[in-house]
Amino acid sequence: MYLMDITIIGAGAVGGYFGARLYESGARVTLVARGETLRAVRERGVRVTDARGAREVAVPVVGSLHEVERADVVLVATKALGGGTPPQELFDGLPRTAIVATTQNAVEAPHQAAGIVGSARVWPGVVRGFFIHTGPASVEYRGGPLSYTFGTWDRSAPDPVRQLAAEFCAALNTAGIEGRAHPGIWVDVWEKAMFVTTFGGLGAFVDKPLGVLRTDYRSTLEALMREVADVARADGVALPRDAVERTMMFADRMPEASTSSMQRDIAAGGDSELDAQVGAIVRAGKRHGVDVRLHDLIFTALRNRGPNR
Repeated sequence: MYLMDITIIGAGAVGGYFGARLYESGARVTLVARGETLRAVRERGVRVTDARGAREVAVPVVGSLHEVERADVVLVATKALGGGTPPQELFDGLPRTAIVATTQNAVEAPHQAAGIVGSARVWPGVVRGFFIHTGPASVEYRGGPLSYTFGTWDRSAPDPVRQLAAEFCAALNTAGIEGRAHPGIWVDVWEKAMFVTTFGGLGAFVDKPLGVLRTDYRSTLEALMREVADVARADGVALPRDAVERTMMFADRMPEASTSSMQRDIAAGGDSELDAQVGAIVRAGKRHGVDVRLHDLIFTALRNRGPNR
């Protein structure tokens, strides 16, 4: 039986957890990590805590894509940080025929990957789940959805690519991660941004958790979501008419103490996904002539709070 080769760039919250679950299920998976994270995986594996308890999973790890002999799918599980690794460097050493599958909560991320390897080799994707990075190669999964939805750049992908997508879904599902090849992936990418970007940006701006945002700041949160919807449609994405209403309903179901990783990074004074998430909406809005004044306000205000923001 053919086993596909999966490489995951990044061993943080998403990459570490996905890598551990895939490896435990018998998948052929390799992590790419650096620095302290690389040392931690080599010395004791990925430390995972979930409903099955705490354990250390000895996932194979390398320090560079140049050390990967073969990869069918390369899952990019790094954060889209302003001071992070440039995409050109991130993909240095990428196996010649590998497909790049993106996970970042940033609508520009698939386009950046496509600018380097070509859109035919990029699967835009969306991760859902409550993952907390607790230290080098240490992650907690705190329940809720556990899925990866992805799709080919367009709907005219050749049969071998479609077959590879089916095999990747099968590997994910065997690992207990709901994998789905989505025929309209751009809708999913933008709907995820409609929640994560607005929730994170507004949460960081007012320094409050989701429970306060959806009550005291409800009209502002909804207005931010409508800005994202307007930009998505101007960008040619066929968002459903009720996208904002459904996203607000989703926000209402989430734990009231929830904060986004972007908000937590900003509060800690470190590098964050502010530019990749909120800045991307501002840039796209200006490019299409869409009014994104609330995103512009939040983006500018948070950037001006400090040199790392």
